[in-house]
Amino acid sequence: MKKVLLVCLAVGLVLSFGSIAMAALNPGTGIIATYHDLSSSGAGAALGDTADHAALNRICVYCHAPHNTLKPDTVTGLNSYRPLWNHNPSLNTTFTMYTNGPDMPNQPQHQSQAMLLLGAGSTPGSVSMLCLSCHDGSTATNSYGYTANLGASKGAADKSITARATIGANGDLSNHHPIGFNYDQVAGIDDEIHVSTHAVAQGGAGGVQIGGPATVADLLWNGNVECVSCHDVHNTKNGGLKFLWVEDTQSALCLTCHVKDGTVQ
Repeated sequence: MKKVLLVCLAVGLVLSFGSIAMAALNPGTGIIATYHDLSSSGAGAALGDTADHAALNRICVYCHAPHNTLKPDTVTGLNSYRPLWNHNPSLNTTFTMYTNGPDMPNQPQHQSQAMLLLGAGSTPGSVSMLCLSCHDGSTATNSYGYTANLGASKGAADKSITARATIGANGDLSNHHPIGFNYDQVAGIDDEIHVSTHAVAQGGAGGVQIGGPATVADLLWNGNVECVSCHDVHNTKNGGLKFLWVEDTQSALCLTCHVKDGTVQ
């Protein structure tokens, strides 16, 4: 009887932990166990380490710290936004941005015109530079901590983003969705871009969670499109997988901004 009870208990625990892990990977369930959780129990464990207080198995420390964070004179001007930032900045200080190229259509309202006017001169905003400090592959994901104790705050082996998760390698963002441009300026030129007051899908199947963004404008950063315009990096209010604000079923995320489905601007 005892053996039966022990087996049942073991199975229950396995199922319980499994359901917790699955819940954390689901949209809007928080950062724990997601790919942005670099602790030993997170989906991003391969990119983290346990050198800093291993028993604590911390999650936030790779990006944030309450004390002795990066000072303004230790980061480039592109990192003017520092939310108690604890991760070494990107080694790339200039980026090749997306452009549709010179062979553009003649229609003045077309996106090619808009991006020629605005996209070519754009650069990643400060909040996007925080993302790129890991994702462009120039800095190890486990390169965190500040002051002379940095060596004790990260693992012996540098770990870097690889494969499809690498965005902007060698400063090249030319084949990625443009960022760092003013949304309203582009919407004012391109009649197939929704105005920034356009509603974002709420709740239900794949829409943002309660308390999340209500309009496109809520997803902009100082009026600009940045990485966080598509992604909720902490997985708290998003409705889509992979930290997407809106699940991209039938391209719902794309159609939040792009007017390609017969709706009005």
